Amino acid sequence: AAARENFAPGAARETSTRMDFPLRLLTLLAFTGPWWCQAVSGQDTFYFSPQPADVRVRQGESATLRCGVSKSDRISFYWTLGGEAVRNTTRRFQQGSDLRVTRVDPSLDLGEFKCIATNASTGYSLASQGAQLNVLWIGDQASVELQSPASPADLAPGGDLSLRCRVDGVPEPQLEWFHNGVRLFRSERLSFRGRRMHLASLTAADNGIYSCRATSEAGEVDSQTNFALVLEGENVPRISVLPGDVTVRRETTARLDCVYDGAAVTEWYARDGDVPLTNSSKVTILPNSSLLVHNVQDADGGLYRCVGVSEDKNAPQQSFVARLRLAFLEDFKESSIEPPLSPDRQVVVPKNGQLELLCVVPPGTPRPRAWWEDPGGHTIGDTGRLRVADMRLLLDAARKGDAGNYSCVVQNLAGTRRTQVHVFVAVPPSVTSHPLDLVVDEGEDTALVCAFTGSPHPVTHVSWHHGERPLREPSPHATFHPNGTLVLRHVGLTDAGEYTCQVNTTGFPPETAKVATITVRERLKFVPAPVSRNLELGSNAKVYCKARGSPAPIVRWIKEGQQPYLEWPPHIRDDNGTLRFQGVRDQDAGRYTCIATSAQGLINATVRLDVIVMPRFTVQPMTTKAVEGYSAMLHCKATGDPPPTIQWDRNNILNNFDPQRYQVMDNGSLLISEVHRDDDGKYGCTAGNSGGLRRVEASLVVLGSEGYSSGSLPGVGDPGENTMAKTVTITLGAAAIYMMLVMGLMIWCRFRRARRKAMLLLQVTSEVGKSDDEGGATTELRDKAAVGREPAVRSDNGGDALSHSSGSHSQHSKRSRSSYDRLQYPRHDLHTMMLLGRGEFGDVFLAKARGIREGDQETVVMVKALHSREEWAHADFKREMDMFHKLNHEGITRVLGVSRDVEPFLVIMEYTDWGDLKQFLLATQKESQRKGPKPPPLAQAQSIGVCHQVALAMEHLANHRFTHRDLAARNCLVTSRLDVKVSCPALSRDSYANEYAVHRNRSVPIRWTPAEALFEDEWSTKSDVYSFAVLAWEVFSQGALPQGDKDDAAVLKMLRSAELRWGAPENVPVAFVELLNRCWQRSPRDRPAFGEVALRIGEIFVDSNV
Repeated sequence: AAARENFAPGAARETSTRMDFPLRLLTLLAFTGPWWCQAVSGQDTFYFSPQPADVRVRQGESATLRCGVSKSDRISFYWTLGGEAVRNTTRRFQQGSDLRVTRVDPSLDLGEFKCIATNASTGYSLASQGAQLNVLWIGDQASVELQSPASPADLAPGGDLSLRCRVDGVPEPQLEWFHNGVRLFRSERLSFRGRRMHLASLTAADNGIYSCRATSEAGEVDSQTNFALVLEGENVPRISVLPGDVTVRRETTARLDCVYDGAAVTEWYARDGDVPLTNSSKVTILPNSSLLVHNVQDADGGLYRCVGVSEDKNAPQQSFVARLRLAFLEDFKESSIEPPLSPDRQVVVPKNGQLELLCVVPPGTPRPRAWWEDPGGHTIGDTGRLRVADMRLLLDAARKGDAGNYSCVVQNLAGTRRTQVHVFVAVPPSVTSHPLDLVVDEGEDTALVCAFTGSPHPVTHVSWHHGERPLREPSPHATFHPNGTLVLRHVGLTDAGEYTCQVNTTGFPPETAKVATITVRERLKFVPAPVSRNLELGSNAKVYCKARGSPAPIVRWIKEGQQPYLEWPPHIRDDNGTLRFQGVRDQDAGRYTCIATSAQGLINATVRLDVIVMPRFTVQPMTTKAVEGYSAMLHCKATGDPPPTIQWDRNNILNNFDPQRYQVMDNGSLLISEVHRDDDGKYGCTAGNSGGLRRVEASLVVLGSEGYSSGSLPGVGDPGENTMAKTVTITLGAAAIYMMLVMGLMIWCRFRRARRKAMLLLQVTSEVGKSDDEGGATTELRDKAAVGREPAVRSDNGGDALSHSSGSHSQHSKRSRSSYDRLQYPRHDLHTMMLLGRGEFGDVFLAKARGIREGDQETVVMVKALHSREEWAHADFKREMDMFHKLNHEGITRVLGVSRDVEPFLVIMEYTDWGDLKQFLLATQKESQRKGPKPPPLAQAQSIGVCHQVALAMEHLANHRFTHRDLAARNCLVTSRLDVKVSCPALSRDSYANEYAVHRNRSVPIRWTPAEALFEDEWSTKSDVYSFAVLAWEVFSQGALPQGDKDDAAVLKMLRSAELRWGAPENVPVAFVELLNRCWQRSPRDRPAFGEVALRIGEIFVDSNV
């Protein structure tokens, strides 16, 4: 209570105020904090990069002041000069964030420029550092003035003369002085200081014309106004009429006057000549000493000296010079009107808008006079709504009557020049008839009409959008008419959707019409049409016939000669267009017709199915020993339907025989009439028919004929020779045993080293096993940029997992082995057939693998060997093995086995009976040199079917986040049923070396590779889409080399400069051409995905001629 009594009211208020201050401060911060943080963060979110910098430039040239910020999102820019905003003109305007000056002017561009950047979100602005245009210029006129004495009348012999050369410029120009056209140099009487010349102790010999020349980085200029020194002297002729400079037109007469008082003779000299001029057809000297120059040409220009000679020989001669100039006037250039004009020289100005055009006056002597003329030919004044200021044509509040041709005219003694500009006054557009919704049958033509009023084309043009995608012209599929009509030809399913019409007139915002919808009723058609094919006797086969339409059609098959609607034999089943054969029989051959019916009608397509028998060997060649000089026979016989053709090869080279000694018999056997030593080797017998190819191989061992001479037979010959032979035999035998021991030791060491290396490879591939055991999680391929880095596996705790004692390593290795150990295949069960070629990793060959597939005793497979020891090769080999091991699709080859027990490592993959697609396409060419049965060229429907299969396979590959990186016809396999499988033999070292080029020390298929992958190493699904388009080009071109008219260097150069152009072959459907052009786009973002590619190809309509 005592304490409360001691508190005075004033003390209570003071204490309350002190306690309330922190609360008020917190409240203020709560309200202003977000704004303050936003301002601070806005200041920190961007900075200038680059900052504007001073630019050094000559007068009349162009210059650019650069300005940019670190983050340009929602940032706006403007420029200031001396604190005032820079207004855009035809000479100086903002270009993006930079300031562009087309013709620098030292007076108009004087001052400090700054770039102002403003964040549109926060309103915060930053000003850059100041920058100046350091203009180098020199005045267009110079003159010589008397500095001292004050008046020419004060000049006298014995006195001094001081002259000044008046000329302006930056930097300070360097001066040269001339007396009667002869350059002066410093002497005892003559000195120079700054812009002044000082001559002491004047005499009559110093009389004449004094001139100067100014020179700098900006150019040079001669004085137009000169000083004439005239001093009197004893017996010295005095000039009474000074010769003056004259300017005349070409091919006219020039007159130079010159009169001396007290001169005995007056002479004229041309330029630097030492011989006086006399009367001729070119010059005439009049009685009053005037000089006439007739038919003046360029060579006649220059200085002419008028010399007065006294009767007193001791008196100095008097000389005065005059310059003869030819008048000229240059013509207008394309850049004489600013801003630059379009080719039709038309300028569009909106009604009630403003127009500004600058006419740059061309150079001329004498200085030309310039003016603007209106469409009526009248000179435009400097006031009013239409006016001229500094040769700028200005028009305010443009009206329709202001339209017409305006002329910029220049004139001087040389003539008159003019240039015209057509000014068109545009009016705002208005849509009068909006496009209507349409329902169109597929394959028909249709049109969308968008009627409008306003200015005509091209001032007004109509653009169309399909959904959000603009329709570009020209297009083979669409036609754009100036009146706003859009015509679509052969409407497809992809043309369905919403269409928007937009009317654009220069100077006005675009006018958008209402949205129109096109509904496409799918036409009854085959997708694709069925094709004739061969069926192997006894095999299970499918013949597809797919049709689409609206409504969905019913598809069925009938056989020629068979009653319709009868049941098929038990081994044949028709599943809504898919004809299934469970064991093909001979009687199944014939003509089959596929019929599709719907409410739209009926279509049919007839194909021929032939039953064939694959070649089968009845007699196989055996390893044969032959004696040099004798004959030999290799037997080979095969059966099939149609009968197969037999071909022989030696050491995997077809027809590698001497026709004088080798002969293929009618039964297929190979007869060698006389065996030579170099005939030793492997001989392959290939039997082929329309069903496919079979090949067997045998060796021919050639023995020397000396081993079979009579002296070497038992019981015949000299006993001494037999003893020597035994000695040699024992010695060679011992050497052979020693060599075998050494080789055995080497093989054991190599085997041991290979096992260690295999363990390291198992560790590298452990991630594959992990993904397989854990449910096949999607594996994303490492980019090639990672190639070259040493692969390492880290344990969970960060330790190095390469330690054999690590428990983490043990589990990791088990998971890896659990994946690839299941694919381990014994190497001794592989029987090599022939070498296909060599790639980046090593050899690629065909082999027979026993029991690698269930139910097959032997399977022909493709084997890729890893011979390279480069780390990048091991990483790429693993990437490729992972991809084909993980993918499971009928259009992609699978890994059947691996062999990693010894080097080289082998991966065993599927192969087909007809080999790679490239060789198949080449065989279909008419000029093909291939012997034996040739497949017919692919029909258009078959070619589309091949591309569709590849697209579906690549869609599956892309969906699993893999990239192929070498998609081409050479890396696809084809079967006798025209089934295509994506593979990757990649025979880049020999067989297809011409389709690869060395780029950055790697073999790269540059003709199949887009620019971003080639130069930036950015491989993606979109780069595979580009390669797919090139593959499709190969299919329709029968295996021709893409861009075959250019060498590798030219292709690389055109890829880098974006000049490489692709054109589809003539037999490609229009819809497919549009798809290919999209796949060949320069930017990966503009290319379609494989899902869309497969869908579009499936929708392509092919006329089946039925």
